[in-house]
Amino acid sequence: MSGIAIPDLIARATQSLAKQEHVQVNTLLRQVLESDPTHADAWYLLGVNANAMNHPELGRQLLARAIAFQADRPLYHFHLGSCLHTLGQLNEAERAFATAIALNPMLAEFHINLGNVRLNQGDTPAAIACYEEALRLNPDHKDAHHNLGVILQSMNAHAAALERFRAALRTHPDNATSHMGIAASLLKTGRFLEAWPEYEWRFRLANHSARICPAPRWDGSDPAGKRIYVYTEQGFGDALMFARFTQELNRLGATVRLECRPELLSLFAASALAERVTARDTEDKNPPPFDYDLHIPLMSLPLRFNTTLDTLPARVPYLHPPQERIAAWTKRLGPRQGLRVGLSWSGNPNASVNRERACTLEMFLPLTQVPGITFYALQKGPPATQLTPEIQARHGIIPLEAELTDFTETAALMRNLDLVISTDTAVVHLAGGLGVPVWTLLHTACEWRWLETRPDSPWYPTMRLFRQATPGDWAGVIDAARRALAELT
Repeated sequence: MSGIAIPDLIARATQSLAKQEHVQVNTLLRQVLESDPTHADAWYLLGVNANAMNHPELGRQLLARAIAFQADRPLYHFHLGSCLHTLGQLNEAERAFATAIALNPMLAEFHINLGNVRLNQGDTPAAIACYEEALRLNPDHKDAHHNLGVILQSMNAHAAALERFRAALRTHPDNATSHMGIAASLLKTGRFLEAWPEYEWRFRLANHSARICPAPRWDGSDPAGKRIYVYTEQGFGDALMFARFTQELNRLGATVRLECRPELLSLFAASALAERVTARDTEDKNPPPFDYDLHIPLMSLPLRFNTTLDTLPARVPYLHPPQERIAAWTKRLGPRQGLRVGLSWSGNPNASVNRERACTLEMFLPLTQVPGITFYALQKGPPATQLTPEIQARHGIIPLEAELTDFTETAALMRNLDLVISTDTAVVHLAGGLGVPVWTLLHTACEWRWLETRPDSPWYPTMRLFRQATPGDWAGVIDAARRALAELT
């Protein structure tokens, strides 16, 4: 070991941890443990460092070792709770945070983290109590205000949610998550003109940076004669929903060059949304293969057009699969026998938002009790495996996943259907953009784009919305859709 004293090594390691110099932290702390293998602070700092490096299981083990040597340190239990929460071990995380609070009840951060766990456990009242206690200890704590805003927003109490988000911004005016909370509540209540500037804060979020382009971003001035590079962002549903705005640029005389993900390329090209459409994978950072004068992210176009509920472009269809693919699916489906209905019950299971807005195929099965209908599964990805051969045979649902190779194929199939029924996935945006009748099944805290209570969508004239009356009540929503389906037949 070097001649540096252990307190100096611990101090240097703490400074390096604050600077995110993770390798240096480990180097310094190994020196401490070579001299004193029972040094609790060294094990603690190693655990915190491991968690900061996205190794929560290692962090859990190291922090447990620190606690074994010194169990009365509240920060040890607090950071152990953070690792356990990341690992999804909610009950264990709850106990760790509760222990930290028992050792020191005066730190707001401890109560906020316990509240986060209880919220994930589904105990909203307990989470609210934790956040309120944090505000009693620290009335200006941005995270407590923001988290209460999120809960109020999920209850559709948007006026109160806005107050909380703005309280968070009083001490941290550049907090992008609270600006996005404001945007969501304003959008959901139809206050679009106020909302779009707030929505631009998405580019300040940690997981969503704006594209770096050498040309200027379009500022809304006359685009006639300009070559404008428009690129999609976020999920497939967002791209399908906002693709309509490229037509507004075309109408104003711009030459639009649109970039999208590969799965959308052939559909967007066939739909004449732009003079040129190219594809780019999400990890590709190379410049586009064309020249341009201006650029803009697709979802910033409503801001530039000063879009309101009354002026949003709702003409459908604006998506057009090739006629030959539509004809191929007409032949593939064969002679018509009653109504044709497509079903989709889940989005990407890896997306955090999918947990609330998706359901299961089993929940959809009451729909198949309505006679005179042929059902087709539009589901893609892992949830498609829920359609087992037994369910196919018993309920008459025809699997098509293997044939739906991209959005063009799904769109061409949809043009041969009478109706699509789906939870909030890209499927409903595709059907809506095609002008195909679509019923969207929504959970109580649905996204801003579906507004608050209305049974229709200003974005899609052929869409009908079915909303949960209480959280998690998929049975009630699907029963309402089943009764409407029976009336339709």
